[in-house]
Amino acid sequence: MTSTRNHLARHYLLAAKHCEIHGLEYLGVTCELVAYISQLVHALQKERGLSNVFLASQGSHFGQQRTEQVQNSLEKENQLDQFLEELHPEKCQDNGRVRQFIRITAVLQELDQLPRLRQKIIEQRLQPEESTATFTHLIGGLLSIVFEAADASADPEITGHLVAMFNFMQGKELAGQERAWGASGFAAGHFTEENQQRLCHLVEGQEKCFDLFEQFADQDSLQAWQQLLEATAHKELLRLRQVVKKSGKDEGIPSSFSEVWYEVATSRIDTMKTIEDQLAATLKKLSECRIQKARIDLKNHQELLDQLAQEPTDAPSSLWVEGQMSGVGRSLCELVQTQAQHLQQVQDQLHEARQALEERKLVERAKGLLMQHRRVTEEQAYRQLRKTAMEQNRRLVEVAERVIGTVELLQG
Repeated sequence: MTSTRNHLARHYLLAAKHCEIHGLEYLGVTCELVAYISQLVHALQKERGLSNVFLASQGSHFGQQRTEQVQNSLEKENQLDQFLEELHPEKCQDNGRVRQFIRITAVLQELDQLPRLRQKIIEQRLQPEESTATFTHLIGGLLSIVFEAADASADPEITGHLVAMFNFMQGKELAGQERAWGASGFAAGHFTEENQQRLCHLVEGQEKCFDLFEQFADQDSLQAWQQLLEATAHKELLRLRQVVKKSGKDEGIPSSFSEVWYEVATSRIDTMKTIEDQLAATLKKLSECRIQKARIDLKNHQELLDQLAQEPTDAPSSLWVEGQMSGVGRSLCELVQTQAQHLQQVQDQLHEARQALEERKLVERAKGLLMQHRRVTEEQAYRQLRKTAMEQNRRLVEVAERVIGTVELLQG
């Protein structure tokens, strides 16, 4: 290797490490963003549930609590806005962030519509279903930012942790929807068959999300989750779910049950929030450790390359001396080989972590196609996919792939 190529080799080896550090630093910022989103989502979930009871009871329940919660939501909105202002997205040249930035743009536009929604709720100019749908769509947009963060991550352990956190947040969101729909049903004094089916669907969705969470979560988070499953609030919610199942449209339920349901569901969700906070803290710590290790590796690389630069420059190759590889040259080759092995290991681990994300993309795409071609809602599309999967004894992702393949064949 000539001295010119030696110089280029050093330059590109260091550049690779600088790129890794830059990616990890931005990933660390993204992990902070996920934490801010987590706080806002939790606030909006509470506001949605309180608003549902407020609307379903014609303003007789949770008026003051809802007003206080709106202020809490506004605080979390402002905190997210401030963080996004300091993010400087123009400094990120990673194409993998394009979808994430587009999601952020869409969410900011939806947040601008919240004051109008809140005013309609105050004036009782909305049905609970309309309020819930609007909040749910906004929260779904916020969660999609977390999904894109996991999809754009190039670190396998951080990706796995983001997958765990996304699925936990998604499961908690379905728990929030269950709280909202259950509260409105209790406040109305009865549950329609459609509402019962919706609540059943939400419970099943939670189970799927938490199964994926358990697959990727760390031991501390799993232990906290197990404690939640054994807690009183969870057991009380299971009993109230049975009340919902057994009730009919003609069987009245005291509307005061709405407050009992809301408090029990909220206690469970608040405990989930502590686990979510624990996941966010672990994610932050993991990101910081990754950055620190990468910087130490860069320093070690630089020291080794400085040694190589001190080799005689008039030799035909600084890697070879009298037909034998020099000690420093051997160290450099070992370093390059180690980097290559590390990259391969990273790719293998990323493939496993991202498989869950890819399956979600397929299900989302299949839902979109069903919504487009059959003129159904997102919830109805998911029910159709799930029903087909159960009838054919197939995995949901397999049914999604068949739907996509069939549509593409017809369009082709």
